[in-house]
Amino acid sequence: MKLIAIQGEKGSFSEIAAKGFFGKDIRVSTSFSFNDVFNKVKNKKVNYGIVPIENSLYGSIIDSLDLLQKNSLYIVGEINLQISHCLLSNKKYKIAQIKKIYSHPQALGQCSIFLGSIHRVKIIPNYDTAGSAKMLNKDHDEISAAIASKEAAKLYGLKIIRSNIQNKKKNYTRFLIIAKRPHRGKLNNPKTSLSIELKSIPGALFKALSVFALRDIDLVKIESRPLPDKPFQYLFYIDFVGDVKDEKIKLAITHLKEISSGIKSFGTYETGKLISE
Repeated sequence: MKLIAIQGEKGSFSEIAAKGFFGKDIRVSTSFSFNDVFNKVKNKKVNYGIVPIENSLYGSIIDSLDLLQKNSLYIVGEINLQISHCLLSNKKYKIAQIKKIYSHPQALGQCSIFLGSIHRVKIIPNYDTAGSAKMLNKDHDEISAAIASKEAAKLYGLKIIRSNIQNKKKNYTRFLIIAKRPHRGKLNNPKTSLSIELKSIPGALFKALSVFALRDIDLVKIESRPLPDKPFQYLFYIDFVGDVKDEKIKLAITHLKEISSGIKSFGTYETGKLISE
């Protein structure tokens, strides 16, 4: 049985995504932080890790991007989970009665419109959605609630006060599967992720994008992050359709090397499917 490291507690969206990718016959190793997930994979304490990388409403999860760059691990898969947030509590309170709401900052951001419509409530960021649901019984001072999954409600015996409170119904989070070794074997619909540090030359970014355009390579994501030791210089994360074994991809990367001071490949993997909870 595979052991998968997740950030957060059981009932989290990471666990739901892990079961969607690997099947229900897995064990999960709960972790406080994304860094803990990466360390467990790096130290071979688990078979795989799963981390969110971006959300369709709230954007990229920067911690995951930075940890990919920092660690020598590989992306071996991805899955896109439709996220449906619920407001949970110990009892079926009216929304006007609630004094505190706990959840992960990403979840709070994805539910900002709903939260903005509630008056006289304290919004408290927490390390995890399911972890927020789990801790509700420990807060006896005021009537509290958590934003988490319906799975967390079942697991921790909570009532669903309101469902689908995210800003848009079509709310997806892309999760990456990370491993100690790269994926091996043929892929039907491959995608590749890498990072590039470009040389400080005129038109460097245009030239980098042209490498893909000239070869009809479908560039599906580009994200910039500042380089900590080089003020106002940036690292670019790029996802594109194709396998590094393909001849045109090899030529593109060779061309990229001419205008970059560093390229790091995170792996080639199967393009992720869309699933719901």
